[in-house]
Amino acid sequence: MLRLMIQALKIAAVLVLAAAIVITAQRALSHYINVTSASAASEPITFVVQEQETVDSVASRLSEAGLIRSATYFKLKMRLTNQDSQLKAGRFELRKGMSVNEIIEELTTSRDVEVVQVRFQEGWRAEEYADKLQQVGLISTPEQFLDAIAGGDWDYDFLRSRPGGATLEGYLFPDTYQFRADATPEDVINTLLQTFDTKVPADLRARAEELGYNFHQIMVIASIIEREAAVPEERPLISSVYHNRLRVGMPLQADPTIQYALGAPGNWWPTVTDPNNEAPESPYNTYTHPDLPPGPICNPSLASIEAALQPAETDYLYFVAKGDGSGEHAFATTLEEHEANIQQYSQQ
Repeated sequence: MLRLMIQALKIAAVLVLAAAIVITAQRALSHYINVTSASAASEPITFVVQEQETVDSVASRLSEAGLIRSATYFKLKMRLTNQDSQLKAGRFELRKGMSVNEIIEELTTSRDVEVVQVRFQEGWRAEEYADKLQQVGLISTPEQFLDAIAGGDWDYDFLRSRPGGATLEGYLFPDTYQFRADATPEDVINTLLQTFDTKVPADLRARAEELGYNFHQIMVIASIIEREAAVPEERPLISSVYHNRLRVGMPLQADPTIQYALGAPGNWWPTVTDPNNEAPESPYNTYTHPDLPPGPICNPSLASIEAALQPAETDYLYFVAKGDGSGEHAFATTLEEHEANIQQYSQQ
């Protein structure tokens, strides 16, 4: 009996010791993870949380920036304390050496920050975006935005088929946004690209390869559709005309591409009267150049992107505006039919 009691006491002592070791190790690990760096006197790091950004995304970027040791611990901490839905969009000054708790408090604390609402219209070119941003006071000159979209290292899958030197024209998703009053051009661009990534998912983009194009080429087609279509139902029909022309080697002969080449401050979309002789040397003149222009001519809507990826099944090669105020076009398969349509609708 005494022997059994001694054995029980030994087992109990071992269990107590093991528990103490586990608790100590757990506390040490928690302290190691929670305290992100040995130095709390480092230079501040500007960290931007975008509108509607997820905890997973924030945790990953904090880890990449060296602000936390464990993205998993950060996400777990946020969710266990029910703070994952309390992230605030904006710019934050963080430092290496801040604890996870301090970072969470910083990223979830409400601030009285001025917000600027901006509406970017479907079919606007980048210069019109820049004009709007200057108008609402987010930039002082259009060049601040235009220079930013011409440079930068933007790590998005949908941008990988862009040719070297291409800007972000076409990928600045048109929508209504709310930006902090202190947002930089890079903040704005990142938000637009993140929205594009969400609205135009990878499974939709994959359709480009099925059609024999890369995604950048599809975006060029989508941008032309956007500028041509006034009636939503006609987008797939207009798309079919361009796809059919490309397939048989016909030039696109799209006036909006020439407008893009001729556009200037005060009139970004001038009227084209003599397409063969206006900007004839420009690769954006699709009358004198048979191939697709080198890049999108505007930032198209999701509907135009979908139309470029899913053209109607037609034999159409031509269309002309009816000119009756409806915004509709008359479509034709042969040149003779097209000329008859021109004759009919030019008399209205």
